Amino acid sequence: MAPKAKDAAKGKKKKKTKEELEEERRQAEEAARLAEEERLRAEEAERQRLAELERQRLELLGQFLDAEKARLDAQLSELDPLLRQFEHERSRARAAAREAAEWERFLRCMDVPHPRQRVPLAEFLRRMGEAATKDVTGSPDGRDLGAAFLAVEACRTVILEARQELLAARLSSELAVLPAAVAAGGGGGAASAEEAQAVAGSAARDAAGGAAAAEWTEALESDLRTLYGIVNARIDRLTAAVLHHCDEYANDKNEIQLGHVAPMPAWGPAAAAGSEPGAESGQGPAAGQEPQDGLEAADGAGGAFKWGVWVNTAKNPRLKAVEMPQLGVSLEIPKQIALANVALRVQQRSGPGVDEFFSRCANAWMAVGGLLTVDLLAMPPGAKKVRGWTLRQVTPLALNVQRVPYPIPPAGADPATWTSEEEPPPLGVTAPLPPDVVLLQEPLQVAWWDEAHSIWNTDGISNVAYDDAANTFSFHTTHLAPLALVMRRTRLLPYAGWSIRPTGGRNGNSAAISLDVGLDAPVVIEVSKGTAALSSSNWPQLASLIGQPMPPLDLLQALSDRGLHLLPEDRDAEAAGVTAKERPTEEAMCRDLALLGGVFLMASSRWNQTAGPAEALARLSEVTDWEEGGRTAPHHLARIFEKEKEDGERRVLVVMRRGAKGVAFSDALNRRPEYPALPGVGSVEAVKECELSIWGEVHASVLTLLRGQFAAPGAADNPLALRLAALPESLELCRTTSPLFTATLADTMLALRLFSFS
Repeated sequence: MAPKAKDAAKGKKKKKTKEELEEERRQAEEAARLAEEERLRAEEAERQRLAELERQRLELLGQFLDAEKARLDAQLSELDPLLRQFEHERSRARAAAREAAEWERFLRCMDVPHPRQRVPLAEFLRRMGEAATKDVTGSPDGRDLGAAFLAVEACRTVILEARQELLAARLSSELAVLPAAVAAGGGGGAASAEEAQAVAGSAARDAAGGAAAAEWTEALESDLRTLYGIVNARIDRLTAAVLHHCDEYANDKNEIQLGHVAPMPAWGPAAAAGSEPGAESGQGPAAGQEPQDGLEAADGAGGAFKWGVWVNTAKNPRLKAVEMPQLGVSLEIPKQIALANVALRVQQRSGPGVDEFFSRCANAWMAVGGLLTVDLLAMPPGAKKVRGWTLRQVTPLALNVQRVPYPIPPAGADPATWTSEEEPPPLGVTAPLPPDVVLLQEPLQVAWWDEAHSIWNTDGISNVAYDDAANTFSFHTTHLAPLALVMRRTRLLPYAGWSIRPTGGRNGNSAAISLDVGLDAPVVIEVSKGTAALSSSNWPQLASLIGQPMPPLDLLQALSDRGLHLLPEDRDAEAAGVTAKERPTEEAMCRDLALLGGVFLMASSRWNQTAGPAEALARLSEVTDWEEGGRTAPHHLARIFEKEKEDGERRVLVVMRRGAKGVAFSDALNRRPEYPALPGVGSVEAVKECELSIWGEVHASVLTLLRGQFAAPGAADNPLALRLAALPESLELCRTTSPLFTATLADTMLALRLFSFS
């Protein structure tokens, strides 16, 4: 046993002294310190290396940008005379068009001011507002249907013109679209404002111009709100006066029902402004009289403004329906309404400019075919006849209507706070649809205007149906409010594709824009000098627009009024699933490509949305065979952009707008499997690649880009540069294309938002 104990004693580890432990701790701390110093030295070396690389990058980038700026300045200086000449001719054309429009208004003897005439317009609004709220209790003037609807027609005329001015203001950055008082800050004329804005090749808004445009837009929006308010107030006052004297309108059966139909105006603001106020139909039927004039016409078909009132005099529980033959409207009445002491008012407003909710709608719906409003109205105290005298109690209902909520609150309940615990029985409605409306929403949808949330709401709407033979639609609703057939504003968005082709031959000044919107056939718009016309003949409802030249915004607004909405806004981008391009980029791209509209075929790029908001892409193909008539037919264009040849006369090029700087070539043909992004500037190597690459080299305009004169080393002998260059003859044709045509084409492209929504 002793040897084992001795071995165990030998294996026992000697305990370290305090000094040894302290030494080990000191050595560990020293090793950690040295490691930390080494790490800091490595980090500092890396920081210095990166700083040196960043210095080199910034130095190279500065040299690159200086050279780029010098090149762009030289190109802009070279283009300046041409672009100034273009702008001068466009300004003259705008001034001539404005004078022609003013002369046309003068010949039409228009008795309402134009929205640009700010002082006369303010007086008009004041006068119409006073007339709409004037106390006419006891006066027959308050029940003068003819006078009331003449006032409505006058307001509608101003609404149409203000709406077009607002559309132009939103889509243009030029002070030329503004009244002189707004554009010049209270002084100076339109011509001087145009000169101030003639900055060649620039797409950025001038700060003063942007402020003036915003001020002008706000003023027009305020005008429209005021005008719609006047129209509604005038109709409410008329209705209140009629209900106050409703006993005078009873027939032999003691039934009280009135109707009025104003005529349908021609489409478009110019035609609408020229409609004769005297064409309004006459007064509604008085007591025991047959309908007069417009009240007989067409059983409610073709009317722009239909107004009807039915007073529930019978309180008959078996009453199931109310027919309004003058309006072409029929109502299925729930028992609760059949027993109530109420009046039913029906308004159907059709034609352009009736959708007062369009601009402030917070969801993606828009009204199609006008508005249909069904109101339950409280009845004033009935008249009493005493010894040959008629006594009427004058209450607030003699001056204005009081809407009764549905379901009708029980006696003693507060209408503002009472809510029904059960779903009320619906009201059935059948109404005619204007004949010039294209129905694209599938299935058809009716909605009511939810004022509390500023949206078109489909809750409580059921059994929507359309009778093609009678051109009427029907539905059931539990909400009595402004109602409408609705369509998503993005129904035709995003564009599946678009193309532009010259249609005037060599030296021609016209082009056709074709939009693939997912329908059976594309929408084709022919653009020429100052005007645009619809070329698609696939919708009989649009027959009156086919081939009719008009300003592009007027045409697009007319199409929107008829259900073909092609005026997208930034608020539609999310619903359409796209990212809107930055405004300067999109505008500059449209202005650039419009210069090529008479000589090149153009088409959308599948990579346009892949590029950033400050970049826009399009494909081009030069037309070179003018002696043979030019291969510009639709089937030629389709074949060329489908094959996407990279060489030869039918080659396809891709141009990119790079923000406010200019345009460049890109290798992003549609058949590329991935998007070939251009070189960036995030590293020294990337900047060097930018200096060496033809792809992405920015030029001031497509006219200079297509010359094929690149700054990249060796570009003069580079086959790629030769392939990208256009023929000098083609560029000369672009320079001699009508400035008015190129401006009209650019305006149309911008209004369609081709680069944000494709």
